[in-house]
Amino acid sequence: MRIHEEKDGSHKKWLVTITILAVNLALTVGVIVYLLAGTGGRPADGGSLNFESDERVQYVLYIGTNDKDTYEQMIPTEEAVEIVNAIIARHAGGYTMQYSVGGWVDERDLWTHENTLVYTLSWIEEEAVRAIMDEVLAALNQNSILVEKSTVLSVFYSGEERHE
Repeated sequence: MRIHEEKDGSHKKWLVTITILAVNLALTVGVIVYLLAGTGGRPADGGSLNFESDERVQYVLYIGTNDKDTYEQMIPTEEAVEIVNAIIARHAGGYTMQYSVGGWVDERDLWTHENTLVYTLSWIEEEAVRAIMDEVLAALNQNSILVEKSTVLSVFYSGEERHE
């Protein structure tokens, strides 16, 4: 009789333990769903961005300003910016531009540097990027343009939504 009681008591302990774990899990899931539903999919503290946009290809163009024949800057930087901006405006919906300086050992084994225009292009087709680079090569008399192509996730952030 005693063996039967131990089995029955052990069975009840397992049943109670499993019930407590199931209730705990249900409450945890309920709290998470409540928090996410109340913040539009963002954590309650607003610390994360909600990336719901598609992956996009992004191009970064490094455009030098030294003339390929003289290795000197023949076109002033601001004029070069105006030229490149006009070319990009014909092929793209927008850009981000930064000024930079690049340095390298050239094909004559000489250390050289030049002012460099760095353009970031998003939401653009590769054919349009090629057209931009072909025009810029000719307009600024360049040997080449360094181009980076990467896949990025992008989101337009418009500020925190206020839930009242």
